Amino acid sequence: MGVPARWGGRDRLRWPEMMGTIGQLSHMAAALAFAMLGLALAIKRSPSGVRLAVALASFLTAFWAVGQVIAGLYGADSFPWLSRLETIRSAAWIGVLLLLQRRSLGLASSPHQSFAVALGLGFVIALQLALDVMFQVGANALPLSEQHPGALLFVALRLVLAISGLVLLHNLYVNSGNDGGISFRLFAVGLGVIFAYDLNLYTLHFLIGEPNLSLLEIRGAVNALAAPLIYLALRQDGGGRFHLSRQAAFQTVSFSMIGLYLIAMSILAYGLKMTGGNWGQLLQVTFLAVTLIAGALVVLSPRFRAELKVRIARNFYRYRYDYRVEWLRFIEKIDAQPGVAGQAPFRERLIEAVATVLDCPGGALLEPSDAGGYELSSRWGWPSLDAPHIADSSAILLFFHESGRIADFDQLRREAASANGGPGSHGLLKLPQWAAADRAIWLGVPLIHREKLIAILLLERSLAARDLNWEDFDLLRTLGRQGASYLAEAETQAQLDEARSFDEYNRRFAFVMHDVKNVVSQLGLVARNAERHADKPEFRADMIATLNGSVAKMTDLLKLMGRENDGRAGGGAGDGAMGEADVARILTMVAASVRRQHAALELEGAELPAPVAGDASRLEAMLTHLVQNAVDASAPEALIRLSLERVGAQFRISVADSGHGMSRSFIRDELFKPFRSTKDGGFGIGAFEAREIARAHGGRLEVESRPGEGSRFTIYLPALPESGQGIRHRVHPA
Repeated sequence: MGVPARWGGRDRLRWPEMMGTIGQLSHMAAALAFAMLGLALAIKRSPSGVRLAVALASFLTAFWAVGQVIAGLYGADSFPWLSRLETIRSAAWIGVLLLLQRRSLGLASSPHQSFAVALGLGFVIALQLALDVMFQVGANALPLSEQHPGALLFVALRLVLAISGLVLLHNLYVNSGNDGGISFRLFAVGLGVIFAYDLNLYTLHFLIGEPNLSLLEIRGAVNALAAPLIYLALRQDGGGRFHLSRQAAFQTVSFSMIGLYLIAMSILAYGLKMTGGNWGQLLQVTFLAVTLIAGALVVLSPRFRAELKVRIARNFYRYRYDYRVEWLRFIEKIDAQPGVAGQAPFRERLIEAVATVLDCPGGALLEPSDAGGYELSSRWGWPSLDAPHIADSSAILLFFHESGRIADFDQLRREAASANGGPGSHGLLKLPQWAAADRAIWLGVPLIHREKLIAILLLERSLAARDLNWEDFDLLRTLGRQGASYLAEAETQAQLDEARSFDEYNRRFAFVMHDVKNVVSQLGLVARNAERHADKPEFRADMIATLNGSVAKMTDLLKLMGRENDGRAGGGAGDGAMGEADVARILTMVAASVRRQHAALELEGAELPAPVAGDASRLEAMLTHLVQNAVDASAPEALIRLSLERVGAQFRISVADSGHGMSRSFIRDELFKPFRSTKDGGFGIGAFEAREIARAHGGRLEVESRPGEGSRFTIYLPALPESGQGIRHRVHPA
């Protein structure tokens, strides 16, 4: 069938005749590059099938580039098959990509699927060739509106080939990191240059209506850049190592559907513009906007994505699941860091981790209740569920305990409808009333830990219709057991936290009892001396001061038992907002109090202030413990020395006695162990509490002792930065 020499009053033009010297040199470079690539691959000893396919595609590309140069020099009539050769060239490269992915796409083991792919690809290529042969639309440079109506379809088919090539290359790129290494990435980038350039060229042609001369001329040089990348990628044979992941397959199908959808909608919109007269442009824009919105809603629909995943797994793969991916996703969801803002509770994350395997929109967790049976403890994405209470005598609990299998409530519904009274797929288990009332209840997964049923997971019906098989049930049972272990671990952790809270409270109580013992000792001393000195004004004043101090001490101890304490060992140093305490003043008060029962006590270096950041009451308790221990270890007339000095950025407080002393093994193994005491009626917690209080204030406690010679307890506390002025390096009494 001939084509008129003029359409719309314009002479027919052909693309090669439009190219100048730049275009001819550009395509000459492409011809040389691909001819050398094809020759290098073909002459290799024992070349693989992939190498031979790439060599054939390279020779076709070189032949096409040569045709461009010849047609530019001698006219399009000298090479009439040029446009058709471009179609064959693109088809050859797509064939190479299909050959690389024949196993991943199931083409090697599925003849009917291979036939379907070949039929689709062959139809697109044959239609392009038919349009080109019948109407010569491939070589015309006229606007699309002035050519045969088939010209628009021809350009759209060129876009289909370019998109198909890029989608297949996308699979190569995202999967090349597994086994193929950099080879597949180089191949994907190299061949991507060809298809991406074609996509850009024909997209502009489709939108503007006529080809871009500059893009046509430089096309050969851009294609030539791909040749060295393809050669580097194929230096070592990697054709059989490529595997298509399920995620890549999902993206491939999705991108392909989106690309074809956009092409189809663009063709329809162009038709509206051509037939709509003055309203054509408005109809075109409106139609495109509506179809784009509708397409986005469909693609983003969870139901559509779930259905697509099911169909891909059913038609592309022998097994439905990529177990490595599923397992990593499950672990990542379960092990999400607790305490993060917006983080769902653990049980909800557990439900979600199992439910998303089958694209279930919701789930519910039933756990043992104090009243007996199993009741709802948590749910995820299933607000409409009327959660059942499963009694201990329920048949479904017996089914879970004995078999550990998944309960398929759809199967139970079908068996109930068949009115067959004999055993079914679930043995003697019949459809529970609560499952019959709500058809959204789909599956029941037992969570078994060490042969004990610790929870039941109910799953809402999947977004996509699925035929469950052994693979689904095995995966759910495995995830159920793993989820049960996580649930048991969470319960154990909760019990440990509760026990830790009680342990902390008991420790506080032990500290308080130790301090109460000291207060009782002071009050007992006052009571004994009151019988002899009650008539003396000095004694009465001292007694009142002692009573006031004891009341304040008891008040502080009651606060220590409260929840406002930070819970650190030794009572900490308050709630984290430490005040300022004067160690010199505290040491003076402790010395004055102890002198009432042990007169042989000396204090050095307490004349000037020694401010530190901390809790004065806790520091006083610490010093009281140490001084009281020194008194208990010393004879009534033995000297006890207290000293305070500044050492660099710290204050050093020393409590030294000349008592019976301690051995190194006792200091290492016994001294700081709580509830171990060598004194009758002692709590064995004074030294431990003193050390913990010093640590809570950023300091430390050191001990020096020798049996029979006495002991020295030394405390280092960090000084406030501004406290250095006016304090001597060594402070002594006047």
